[in-house]
Amino acid sequence: MTDAIAVVGERHSLPIVRELLYGNRRFSEIADSVGLSRTLLSARLRRLETAGVVERQRYSEHPPRDEYVLTEAGQALLPVLAALKEWGDTYCRDGIATAEFQHRCGALLHTRADCAACGEEIRFQDLTVAGGTHPPEIRT
Repeated sequence: MTDAIAVVGERHSLPIVRELLYGNRRFSEIADSVGLSRTLLSARLRRLETAGVVERQRYSEHPPRDEYVLTEAGQALLPVLAALKEWGDTYCRDGIATAEFQHRCGALLHTRADCAACGEEIRFQDLTVAGGTHPPEIRT
């Protein structure tokens, strides 16, 4: 988890990824939506690009203009952002939903973590922690 936070945990990084997921690909669209200075947005986009989360694609040669797209690694953040959005709607907005994600089947997306082996929903009380480079100390 520490490695992931080093890549996307910097302030404003996840809102930038969110805007790219929403389809805002041009610098000015991202700047307007996130409300960052051009200098700070440039720096964050460069760091996300270096980390392999975002890539620049040229859409105009004259004048030269680029847009930003999510790489495979960036697109893999969708479940993380959807879960954070749902958590925020529940615990920070008194259950009032912001924009919703809708699946192609027509249903609204609600995140849920399931065990890949048995299919059961993952619940806090069912977890234990083992291994890793920095295993936490679990206090009971």
